[in-house]
Amino acid sequence: MLRKLLFIAAICFAAAAQAQLREGQPVPAFETRLLDGKPLSAEALKGKAVLVVFWATWCPACQKELPELQALYEKHRSRGFEVLALSVDADRFTVEEFWKDHDYTFPVAMRAPAHTEAFGPVKATPTLYLIDRKGALRMARIGGLGQDKLEAQLLPLLRH
Repeated sequence: MLRKLLFIAAICFAAAAQAQLREGQPVPAFETRLLDGKPLSAEALKGKAVLVVFWATWCPACQKELPELQALYEKHRSRGFEVLALSVDADRFTVEEFWKDHDYTFPVAMRAPAHTEAFGPVKATPTLYLIDRKGALRMARIGGLGQDKLEAQLLPLLRH
């Protein structure tokens, strides 16, 4: 009986440790090592509206969404918008080749334990997290949203 209770407690603790962020909550600071080897610090993202997208090279919805994210990035980067693409692929080389083939200019990295700690487990791709300038989560979405709907969520965050 005691063994069973300890097992249940361990499962509950593990689930709580990987709970998903909720809208309005501050996103824990995280550090990222980009594919090019350069660090992207939490400090570098401070004061920006940030879209974090978990994606994969083999994901059709991601392949459709990434060009739209590139267009939004180009359009709003000068206003304090940043996109961070975190690949869930197992093979770094595949991601590097995919990125080169598509000429995306926003930062890309492989998903790391720090990202799972900050956002919780990724259940599907793409998964989008939109963070406001103060570091609070404003939108969490599994699945593609589309450029127009995403821009409608983003624009209020770009106003000072």
